[in-house]
Amino acid sequence: SRWDQVLPAWGAWLTEDSPASIETYGPAGFHYVGIDCQHSLLAEVDATRLLWRFRDAPFAIMTRVSGNDHALIGKLLDAGSDGVIVPGVNNVAETNRVVDACRYPPHGQRSLGPIRPGLGTNPDVLEGRALSLVMIETREGLENVEAICRVPGLSSIYIGPGDLSHGLGMDPGKGFSTDQLKDAYARISAACKANRLVLGSHSIDANFPHQCVDWGCQFVTTGSNQMLLGRASRELFGELSAS
Repeated sequence: SRWDQVLPAWGAWLTEDSPASIETYGPAGFHYVGIDCQHSLLAEVDATRLLWRFRDAPFAIMTRVSGNDHALIGKLLDAGSDGVIVPGVNNVAETNRVVDACRYPPHGQRSLGPIRPGLGTNPDVLEGRALSLVMIETREGLENVEAICRVPGLSSIYIGPGDLSHGLGMDPGKGFSTDQLKDAYARISAACKANRLVLGSHSIDANFPHQCVDWGCQFVTTGSNQMLLGRASRELFGELSAS
């Protein structure tokens, strides 16, 4: 509904097995929550339990899988993830592997076996309810982005600014705070628009997301539970020290 109104969707990130964090994100107003199984303390089985618990959440929940693995992607989709973000995708072959894991025959190789109550068993409905997202975060991925975006069945590109900066020989720390990736975002955005894909990006604060939107992003993740707790703790202790 946000995209239909040409409005960005703002998301928050989860790196620990913390239902309380998800319950905090929702009332705060976030449009989606991303559960991270790549750079976190979470495994996919932990994510499935969280997805099960929040199956009636009024916001979307997507999961970043730890790798381009058919079985892990299927497990998360069967548990009701509203999207699966696959890191480190560099070419068409790797993108086809993602799509194959997300789509049922004859368009893919996903096995029919939803485990979450209420999902039903209609393959078309199951396939259509979840986004398939691949991350562009390397020089090779950027060079192949036009071909990647033409893969049938792909839903979205998700940019990792830190890794993409590193892959292009830039300072990873400045990927979230400067315009050093402006040309890269422009190229990826153009490829997405040409193929009617949704573009998203990772971020770590409240400033860079607006820049991402200016560069063509339709959804941006704004910070993790660890980052937000650290920021709030520093602010609180600063107030205590000043009083």
